[in-house]
Amino acid sequence: MSKSKAPASRFILEIFSIFLGVTIAFLANHWNEQRKERVFERKILNGIYEELESDVSDIELNIMGHEQGLVAIRLYQRYCEQQPVDFDSLSLYFRKLYRDYISVANTSTYETLKSRGLQIVSNDQLRERIVELYDFNYEITQKLEEEYYPSQFHQNYFAKIASHFKEYIKVENNDVKIIKPYQRAPDSEMMLIFSEIFEWRLFSIQAYKQNLEVIEDLRAAIKAELDL
Repeated sequence: MSKSKAPASRFILEIFSIFLGVTIAFLANHWNEQRKERVFERKILNGIYEELESDVSDIELNIMGHEQGLVAIRLYQRYCEQQPVDFDSLSLYFRKLYRDYISVANTSTYETLKSRGLQIVSNDQLRERIVELYDFNYEITQKLEEEYYPSQFHQNYFAKIASHFKEYIKVENNDVKIIKPYQRAPDSEMMLIFSEIFEWRLFSIQAYKQNLEVIEDLRAAIKAELDL
């Protein structure tokens, strides 16, 4: 009777050994895949963190450009109201009246994340904040700067502005020069154009500043996640 039990015991032991080996191999492979995902996650978060720093510089330049546009509007409003204004300043700021800007965002790392799966970012709240910035905030500023018709200043207003001021300017070496005082009553259409540009530039500045706040908070969250 003991002889018949021995082969059965060995068989059970062999089956258990095989099962244990397969289980260990599976767990080891799963652990290795998890480790690779965490390494990739850190790489992605580091990449986003660095690209956001570059985005901040680009956004600040666009804010500065729109703020110069506001200065240009104020200068030409005063000029058209025949108030004292420096001709050199008018000349310097003429093109800033209607200059457009492009919303620049570094999205290569985010696109890589999307192609591999957003779930790579294990922190749910952090993942949602990343998606909100790239797919909502950035999309709004891009459409505002490049697609939304009222904020296409050059397309909408350059011809009217150039025609209106043509007798007061000359162009030397591609530089616009204001050559004489404004000698007519303020034109209601031009003043309305100035007001329209002014309001849309303010709106763009506010949108960019909101993006800066979101970026600052997101970079702080990524820094905490990576324990930098």
